[in-house]
Amino acid sequence: MRKIAYETYLDKVRGCFAGKAVAGTLGAPYEGVKMQMALKYRKEMTDAMLPNDDLDLQVLWLDVLEQKGADFTSSDLQKRFCEYCDYSPGEYAVMRKNYEYGIYPPYSGRFNNDFYKEGMGCPIRSEIWACIAPGDPALAAEFASRDGVLDHAGESVYAERFFAALECEAFFDSDIRSLVKKALNVIPEDCKFAGLVADTVNLCDKYGDIRAVRAHLLDKYGHPDCTNMFQNMGITLASLLLCDLDLIDTAMTALNCGFDTDCTCASAGSVIGIIQGEKKMCEALKVHDLKYVLSVRSDRRSDLIDDLADDIAALGVEFTKTVNKETVIENAKVKKFEFEKKPEISFDVLYRTDPSVSPLSPCLLDLTVKSEKKLEGVLHFEHPSYFDMRGYYYFNGTQNEITLPLQIATADAKEYTKKNVIKAVLENEDGRYEYEFGVCADDVWRVDGPFWRTDPAVGETELEGGKSYWSLLHPASDECGMVDGVREFHLNFAVDTDTEYEDPNALFEPFTPGYNGKTVSKYFYRRFDTFDISDFSGFSGPSVFYLSQIITSPSERDAYLQIGRTAPVAVWWNGEKIGERKDCTTFTKENVHLKVHFNKGENRLVLRLTKANADAKFSVIFSKGATCADHLTDLGYKII
Repeated sequence: MRKIAYETYLDKVRGCFAGKAVAGTLGAPYEGVKMQMALKYRKEMTDAMLPNDDLDLQVLWLDVLEQKGADFTSSDLQKRFCEYCDYSPGEYAVMRKNYEYGIYPPYSGRFNNDFYKEGMGCPIRSEIWACIAPGDPALAAEFASRDGVLDHAGESVYAERFFAALECEAFFDSDIRSLVKKALNVIPEDCKFAGLVADTVNLCDKYGDIRAVRAHLLDKYGHPDCTNMFQNMGITLASLLLCDLDLIDTAMTALNCGFDTDCTCASAGSVIGIIQGEKKMCEALKVHDLKYVLSVRSDRRSDLIDDLADDIAALGVEFTKTVNKETVIENAKVKKFEFEKKPEISFDVLYRTDPSVSPLSPCLLDLTVKSEKKLEGVLHFEHPSYFDMRGYYYFNGTQNEITLPLQIATADAKEYTKKNVIKAVLENEDGRYEYEFGVCADDVWRVDGPFWRTDPAVGETELEGGKSYWSLLHPASDECGMVDGVREFHLNFAVDTDTEYEDPNALFEPFTPGYNGKTVSKYFYRRFDTFDISDFSGFSGPSVFYLSQIITSPSERDAYLQIGRTAPVAVWWNGEKIGERKDCTTFTKENVHLKVHFNKGENRLVLRLTKANADAKFSVIFSKGATCADHLTDLGYKII
């Protein structure tokens, strides 16, 4: 059993969030700069605290904890996030979209989140879990997992578990290397993040120089997204290992490495704040009565870091009486909490396939109903009319827990919505109990292609009379140039517009899948925002495909079309060409932003996708704003 005096514990909790605020403020103005910098610390860099989502969301988590206690669920956190936070960058937007679809944790962090699931969004939220579970790394890591799966999966969740454990051990241990070793116990030893930790420690030992460490980390883990977790967590750890727990030196070292600088600095500052405590750290920095600035809605009693930390510490004391069996906080001030009781009847969904459905693939899931007493009554479902689901289930009062395997399939609907919320209703003599969950309808595209030709073009009658194709090749000045031309003719294809659709609106005529007189037409159902051309065609050469769909909107409005891409794309919206990109680029889900106007009812989207090489990846998202905005979740589709 570990023991810590309340005065010491409180000083360390205050130090944690003071260090996070100061160091995060240092890094915030430089977020997204990827290059190595050589900035020098100036006192004015920390004169006024800046808002930071690293802290924003932990304030919302505190609001939940004060209501729910240690029995809080991931869904409790997700609900608070979506209702009290208005910004939606990256993985936050994906999680919020899934919430609107009725897709809850852990699926909200996995589904449709291929690009952002290893982002920094959850590792930066580790401090509150450490502070309410001092000295109990397993408990801190468990709390962190409930948080991380909201908007991430796998390695980023491991990173949050790791930092929560490291920080909760820092209440009793001030040696960074020792803390790193202990924190590894709460993550799989063979996971990629554990490898990053080992590599960072070894590089710091070998070089002792942050520039050399950074170069090697980027060589192995570098990612084009500045918010990717691996490079940033490596920078944070390296700065802690190399800077002898000096807050400014550590934060400036992390800052000058670039990338997600508000996060790398803030996480390092939190660790130092716990180890040193607020009094020692703030006296050295000559800062006092620190305040935080929120960008979320919360009714905290003040904007003072000390008051926020005191409220968190009160929960830490409370939990040592219940769930934290490893630590005693001596001479603690005890606050009386009255947490909400668990519901009498609870529901849970386990998806056995992705939480999506199409005419080609049903959604399979298990619905579990639990009760403090034997379950009685009738369970039925309210759902869209184009879903096929069994009608009623009867509970006869013999079990406390029942799991129902369910299959959701679509009928032969020609029009449906992307968002489909299903309500499970249990009625008995005690009342009516409801639970909502969702499945997402797959996008449906008409695909036409591939379009291609040789260069030079060879028509159907071009080689009549024994004419050799060599005579058609472009002249070359030397033997090697001629060989190049022949090999190009043999192995590659040219892409242009002379064999394609002059009017993309023709793609909205009713059709039968198959050969259409030019090329092949077919349906492509896609459950994810992101897709490769190889997902719908095995043609491996340079080529052009047209993807078209009819999208329905419940209202007239302006919105934004976000397109991710690695290859050229042209876009038509309601018959008008609104954008084109002819180069190849590195994929993000936000390479292209185009403003569109939705008509109420039908809207027509056409994409001309060019496969220039083996990498032809795209994504399509509609959002309410151009940046950090919610995605539209009320759209539907008509099958052409």
